[in-house]
Amino acid sequence: MYDVAIIGCGVIGAAAAYALSRYENKVVILEAENDVADCTTKANSAILHAGYDPAPGTKMARLNVRGVELAKEICTKLDVPYKQCGSLVLALSESELPHLQHLYENGTANGVPDMKILTKEETLAMEPNLSENVCGALWAPSAAIVSPWEYALAMTEVAVRNGVELRRSCRVEDAEAMADGGYRLTTTQGTVEARYVINAAGIWAEKVHCMVEPASFHITPTRGEYYLLDKSEGTRVSHVIFQCPNKLGKGVLVSPTVHGNLIVGPNAVDVDAPDSRENTLAGMDFVAETSRRSVPSIDFRQSIRNFAGVRANTSESDFIIRPAKNMPRLLHIAGIKSPGLSAAPAIA
Repeated sequence: MYDVAIIGCGVIGAAAAYALSRYENKVVILEAENDVADCTTKANSAILHAGYDPAPGTKMARLNVRGVELAKEICTKLDVPYKQCGSLVLALSESELPHLQHLYENGTANGVPDMKILTKEETLAMEPNLSENVCGALWAPSAAIVSPWEYALAMTEVAVRNGVELRRSCRVEDAEAMADGGYRLTTTQGTVEARYVINAAGIWAEKVHCMVEPASFHITPTRGEYYLLDKSEGTRVSHVIFQCPNKLGKGVLVSPTVHGNLIVGPNAVDVDAPDSRENTLAGMDFVAETSRRSVPSIDFRQSIRNFAGVRANTSESDFIIRPAKNMPRLLHIAGIKSPGLSAAPAIA
């Protein structure tokens, strides 16, 4: 019998395995796909957020700020591509300036270091390719960019070297409690018994939840579409560029990548199927048009790849990190939407 079975090896499952592998535990990771980080983790914005967006006092706020600190340490130790380039949230009209102050106050309460509200002139001095409509920005130097897939893979590799067992293409199909307090998991590779189970199944976490008890949360898969542009566009901006929330939503980001490209996106569309990762003409048009509010000169003719990822929005606004109601040895880690990548090592 295993001490811990982790269901899912996205960045959350990988971080949990990495943390547990420091101790004398017998741990197994059960990953449904044929590789690590093959779902949400490999298809996102690749940003480690500073932590000014979550409401103070939430798990998101606490774990975001701590997670960014830990991620810097982990990426350095494990030689994961990482760059602390900082982020700018733009006010593109005078009416958006109060929101910058709100984010600044949030960040201060959350412990985000070294933030500053910049004037229009200071903002354009840092990023000359921004729109002339910029009225100011919130500067957060602790924000960073990373290679999400390599990040999750590196943590998994260390865990495996420390004795954690990784089973790929091993989908959990059923789960039941045993008399001794452990759990029996039926998988596509046979039966696995464990004293504790971590449900880190991402967009399938609700399905796993329903195997053991009626679900206390509902996951709504939300697709986000992106452009990845050639390295000829990689210096269009030097920092992560966000927009203030507006009537169109939270806006679209523009960011350099750790490999020297430019990433632009995402939109946000609720979908019926967790594996609905297709790009759409409407979605890509929205991303291009909205991003030009921030950086009008982006040359989308230099697009080398369009992709989409699906994130696990839930019926709850905060991260879900709690044991199953009647099964305290089964821990749900669900609804780990943005800033999930940022918070992963702190969650672990």
